Amino acid sequence: MTWGARVRLHETHSTYKRSRLPVLAAIVAIVTFACVCRGSVLNAAEPKPDAKKALALVKASDCFSCHAIDHTVVGPAWDKVAERYRGKPGMVNLLALKIRGGSEGAWGKVPMPAHLSISDADAKIIAAWILSLKPEKEAPAKTYTYKLSNGKTVSVDFPVFTNSKDQKVTKTVFRGFELFNSYCYRCHGTDAIGGEYAPDLRQSLRNGMTRQQFFTVAMEGRKAKGMPSWAGFFSAQDMQTIYEYTKARSLDLVAAGRPAEGD
Repeated sequence: MTWGARVRLHETHSTYKRSRLPVLAAIVAIVTFACVCRGSVLNAAEPKPDAKKALALVKASDCFSCHAIDHTVVGPAWDKVAERYRGKPGMVNLLALKIRGGSEGAWGKVPMPAHLSISDADAKIIAAWILSLKPEKEAPAKTYTYKLSNGKTVSVDFPVFTNSKDQKVTKTVFRGFELFNSYCYRCHGTDAIGGEYAPDLRQSLRNGMTRQQFFTVAMEGRKAKGMPSWAGFFSAQDMQTIYEYTKARSLDLVAAGRPAEGD
């Protein structure tokens, strides 16, 4: 390579390096700004817990469709969320970001959808209240055992009858019967016998579907299969009644038709 060619190559390389400097400076500025903004959000003033306001906000949204205060529904129990994050700086603002923007992976595979209709201020009120919750000591799980007409016995973790002798179901199971045969029957068949468009849920439960899986499918829906999402329409309590009724049907504890309701 001639001397002149070397000089021109050096000048070209120097010009290229100088041209990159503004770009690199801009990238550094953007990254720095993003970090500062995130830090500002996490360190912003946090509201004090206000249970009355927070409960009014979560009841006005669909929060209770997938969450409960003291037990897992689709998402984690809020007292468990508090136990994980309480005492760490910036957690109210971080949880508020998760409430509004959604979250995935922190509590398993089921993603939490975004709730942009909840304002940033309201999300912080909810987050501050959640972090103030303290888990209570869990009572030992109770089992209820019933004998079938064929002599076999089955056990469940909820009462099916108010009195096993007269076979009158609890108000919870009866409410599940009413809700199922008002909404779910269209696809899953009257009295949960299975339908033309959706599976027999009794068989799904016999095959090992858990309570949480039952809730998750119902609340999230299955768009690819035409299953709507019931989150925001049914509360977790509503879904619990439907689950108990369907589970009782799957165990042949409750026959098809209107069950007798106990006191």
